[in-house]
This record gives sequence, structure tokens and C-alpha cells, in this order.
Amino acid sequence: MFKLNADLTSDNSLRKSLNFVILGITFGIVFFNVTTGSPVAGFAKAIGFGDLMYGIMLALPVLGGVAQVFASYFLEKSKKRKFIFLISGFIHRLPWALIAILPLILGKGSYILLLFLVLLMTISSISNSFTNVSFWSWINDLVPVHIRGRFFSRRATISTIVGMLSGLAIGKFLDIYNNLLGFSIVFVFAAIMGMLDIACFFFVKDIPMKVQDQQIDLKNMFVSTLKNNHFKKFMVFFIVWNFGLSIAGPYFNMYMIKNLKMSYFDIILLTQIVSNIITILTLPYIGRVVDKIGNRPMLLFATSILSFLPIVWCFTNENNYKYLVTIISIFAGLLWPIIDMSNNNLILKLSDQTQTSMYVGVINMFNAIFGSAIPIVLGGYLIENVAPYIVIFFKNYMHLDIATYHVAFFVSGFLRFLSVIYLKKNVKEPGAKSLKNVIKSKIKNT
Repeated sequence: MFKLNADLTSDNSLRKSLNFVILGITFGIVFFNVTTGSPVAGFAKAIGFGDLMYGIMLALPVLGGVAQVFASYFLEKSKKRKFIFLISGFIHRLPWALIAILPLILGKGSYILLLFLVLLMTISSISNSFTNVSFWSWINDLVPVHIRGRFFSRRATISTIVGMLSGLAIGKFLDIYNNLLGFSIVFVFAAIMGMLDIACFFFVKDIPMKVQDQQIDLKNMFVSTLKNNHFKKFMVFFIVWNFGLSIAGPYFNMYMIKNLKMSYFDIILLTQIVSNIITILTLPYIGRVVDKIGNRPMLLFATSILSFLPIVWCFTNENNYKYLVTIISIFAGLLWPIIDMSNNNLILKLSDQTQTSMYVGVINMFNAIFGSAIPIVLGGYLIENVAPYIVIFFKNYMHLDIATYHVAFFVSGFLRFLSVIYLKKNVKEPGAKSLKNVIKSKIKNT
């Protein structure tokens, strides 16, 4: 195990820490796949929630991300990064075990159940704010800049393999036990795996945080991030891009369950497994390319293509979904790792290295409100209350049969495209190469 990152560093202590970071995500990926994937949509359906209630269930806890600014301030003030990460990480995972059993006690479809679910998920979300800022501040100091691309690609490759295998097993289990008890068992299992993820960080090196010369002040720290012009422009792109994702993102799973009548095994196979195989094959090269060319050019390339994928979903039906969803997943498996890696690297690169946690906190706070919570609820409202009239209009006047979900998918694609235009015109990365010039030079050399 401890030779996993031998080619990245000769420092035995660092290599051991990097290996435990990777080991953690092999447990954590099971937790994240369950709590952010199709099982949550199936769980909402099993307890009698419609699209709007499902959206509210997902959106309100996201507002816990607002706590990231205060988490950043607390982190910078206390300097107890590892302690904060471990405590908040366990609190983030534990509520999902309670979420799993609550409907068995309170029954289905009630507003009381919704209230308690939202409360537990909000506690989890607020705790995750502390986990997130402490993790990225820690990683920023732990992983040397020149190996970040390769390290994160390796970490993603291993977690992808584990996620693929566990996803198939969970999908098969839910097809056999497609009831409330089945979902409860899966969520309890996911919570346990999530806590094992956090436990791995007991063995990760606790690097002392950088000490600032000036006195730490929450207002000044917050304002200083917004005065960073490069970071501010990137944050605008990040929020608009995520707004476009969130207005439709949670409802793709509902669409596959309700409209395409897909089994959980097929959903995981065609979305998660296909994309994961592509990710495994391409990630080792992606990390090197991102390190060589830069984050912005690769981000521009990946987001441009992914802007069109929601439109492709509008052409899927019960007869052709195996082909079209597979094609969508191939592009997703290739491009999403580029986006995730580039976004994370740009947040770290464009931030003030003495206040990394505050930069992470600020961008995640604004994103929680404007890039996640608001568009998720708007998406549910759009699908339930606006889209039916648009569906009738298309059927009566254009003789086209579309689903209510297609309206949200089209809006998602349009907003993604707008964010790409903004990225191209406004966001800069010092030292990055032009993707266009790199391609031209490769063609000349062949």
C-alpha cells in the first residue's frame, strides 16, 4: 500500500499521508455515491415525495454551505485543522444513519417527516462546511503544487474503481429490495463507510497552518477575497455554471426512474459504470495534461462540450435510452474529472495562500445559495408548476411530445453555455497555455 505514491515523492512521511488520503476516498466514494446519486431519488419516491418536495429536501440543507465562511474564520483563528476535520467529518456522516430509519418510525409523505429530514440533512451540511474548508486547506499545504494533478488523478482513478464495483452491488440490491427498508439498509451502510473515510485521516500528517502577520478579522478576511479580481471573476463563472447544473441535476435520476422506467442496476450501470470506465482509462493522462497546459484551457474545453449533454437527454426514451445514456456517460466520464480537477486547482491557485480556507469558504457559501439551493427549488417548481403548460403548448401547437423534465434540461444546457462564454471572456489563469496554440504546435510537430 505504501508504495502507491512512490513515484510522486521520496518523502516517506508524505507518501504515507497521501496513501491514507487515497484510502479514505475508497470508503468515502460509497458514501457520496449513495447520498448524492439515484438512491436518494428512489428514497424520495419511496416515502411519497413529489419533485418539489424532493427539491426542497435537497435544497434547504445545501444552505448549510453558508456556514463555510464562519468555518473558515474559526479554522484560521484556532489553527486546529486536523481536529476540526475529524470532528466535523464524523458529524457530517452520522445523520445519514438517522435519515435512513426516520421514515420507518414517522411513516411516509408527511410534512413532519420532511421537517425532520431537512433538519438532519442541514446538520450534516453545516458540519460538512467545516470538513470541506479544513480538508482543502490541509491538502493545499500537504500536496506539493508540481504533483497535484497526478495525485488527484490517481486518487480519482482508485475511487472510481471502488465506486463502480460498490455501485453495481448497491443497484442490484435496490432492485431486489425496492422498498423503504431496502433504502434504509443502504443509507446506514453508506454512513458507516463515510465514517471509515474520516477515520483514515487520523494517520495523515498534521501540517501546521501558516501564521499571518496581521490580526485575523472575519470581515477583513471576507472582503479581501472579493478584492481579488481573478478569484472574483472565477467565482462568478463557478456559480453560474453550478446554477445551470443544479436546476436539472437532481431530476435526471427522477427522470430515469419515472419516465424511462430504468432499474437501479441499469441506472448505475449506464451512468456510473460506463462513465467510470472511461474515467479510469483517461485520468492518468488528464492529470499530466492539466499540469502541463493549465486549468483554464482544459476547463473551457470540457465545459463547452458538457453544455450540450442536457439537450441530448431530451431525445431519450424507453426504447433508445441504452444507447443515448451510454453516449452521454462516455462524455461525462471523460470530461467531468477535467472540470472537477480544474475547478479545485483554480480555487487553490487564485487564492491568497495565507487564507486558503477563507477563499474556499467564500466561494462555497455563495455557491450554496445561488449555485445550489435556489436553482434546485426552482427546478422542482419549474417541473411541477410551469413545465406542464409548456408540454401542452408543444403538444397542441407543435405536435411534439416532450416530458416536463425536458424543460429543466433545456434551461440547464442554456445556462451552462452562458457560463462558458463568461469563462472564455473574463477568467484568466496566470501561466496557463492556450489550448488552441498547444493543438497547433502538436499538429506542426507530427
